[in-house]
Amino acid sequence: MLKQHSQTMIILLVLADACAVALAWLGSYWIRFSFLPVDPGKGVPSLGDKFLPMLPLVVLAHLLVFARIGLYRPRRGDRAFRETRDIVKAFFVAVIVVIVIDYLMPETYKISRAFVATYAIVGTLCFALLRGAVRLALHALRRRGYNQRSAAIIGSGRNAQRLFFALARHPWTGIHVCYFVDDRTADQPGTFRGIPVRGPLERLAAIVEAEPVDSVFIALQADQAHLAEQILATLGTSMADIRLVPEINPYFTMRPDITRFDGIPILSLRQSPLYGWNAIIKRGFDILVGGTCLLVAAVPMLLLAAAVKLTSRGPVFYRQRRMGFDGREFTMLKFRTMRPDAEAQTGPVWAAAADPRRTRLGAFLRRSSLDELPQLLNVLAGDMSLVGPRPERPEFIERFKREVPRYMLRHKMKAGMTGYAQVKGLRGNTSLKKRIQHDVHYINNWSVGLDVRLLLQTIGGAWFSKHET
Repeated sequence: MLKQHSQTMIILLVLADACAVALAWLGSYWIRFSFLPVDPGKGVPSLGDKFLPMLPLVVLAHLLVFARIGLYRPRRGDRAFRETRDIVKAFFVAVIVVIVIDYLMPETYKISRAFVATYAIVGTLCFALLRGAVRLALHALRRRGYNQRSAAIIGSGRNAQRLFFALARHPWTGIHVCYFVDDRTADQPGTFRGIPVRGPLERLAAIVEAEPVDSVFIALQADQAHLAEQILATLGTSMADIRLVPEINPYFTMRPDITRFDGIPILSLRQSPLYGWNAIIKRGFDILVGGTCLLVAAVPMLLLAAAVKLTSRGPVFYRQRRMGFDGREFTMLKFRTMRPDAEAQTGPVWAAAADPRRTRLGAFLRRSSLDELPQLLNVLAGDMSLVGPRPERPEFIERFKREVPRYMLRHKMKAGMTGYAQVKGLRGNTSLKKRIQHDVHYINNWSVGLDVRLLLQTIGGAWFSKHET
């Protein structure tokens, strides 16, 4: 871990949190009984009869929950989203503790559920705003050179340089690299971007003792990995915080994450974003927006179904096996655009821009992508998402996964009606490698905001790309 906050900083943060909880509790009382309906038979309860006696317990419970969840640990390297997520989670748990406290209190001290609901909303907002203000203030101070932490990087190769540039791009962390240590001769230390490179590694203990730092990052090259244990033993007498930065080719990783199993750290190299709250949020987004789109498109879909039936013999829908999330197969729906016997002789083939097997109406449906509207039913069924990598046929996947590097990574996200690659014009007979790059980029950077942006771009014109799907 990076250098711990000073005791003064921790005390100030705890006091600020206690004040925020108390203000949110009192503010919730004011909002609940000043602006929301009150039962005339019960009237407005006195602040001193119920709410003030509970306040010390409520504040103490919140502080214990916050400490348990880790809101008082150093967060220099954390992004705002991660900290906000932990804040919301901590306050949710704290509200549950408040409900338990209320349940254990005597009947005369019990508070209403409406007040608890009000407090949950007001308290979360107050606490998030407080922590957000503290974060912005610290970032501003660190950018101006205050609240800095000194660091040394063991290694000077590609891995160490990537870390150095990452720290330089994010001055809000307040981490200043003082020197590198690598196998260089003592009389020719060298420099990198103006930062001295000390050496050799045999003198590491003496170098760190002569120039003490707050943190040491071990960022060796892969061929130097065998030195890590010796370096850790050498640093055993140092008071610096130590972090290990393994060299892993980002080409083979996707949303890497570290978890612990029975005390053993495990590095996951291919982490899907669809877990926990992320899966619930994306599914809720698909149901809400997908259901709305289906209601809006219901009449046009009925008209298109009638047109398909009247212009050619055969079924209205074309059902095709596709591979989706985690390699699971599902039946994808489309309006039929080809003759019923189109694949009787050729079998599965890659669609061409001008396919003679298409019907006249089918050519228009494919060009406009209107044939894909029935996939809204796949979205509501949970087989697909509104946004994600386009699903492919299992027959083609057997070939592509051997020919195209990282092809199977795209199945770490639920298949979508539209996607990042499609919005960029990579549809139909276009470069598979570029599509995979865009799909992996989407998965690595997924957020609800990105889904909304891609949907708006799709509706705004990208859907009508010159390429086929």
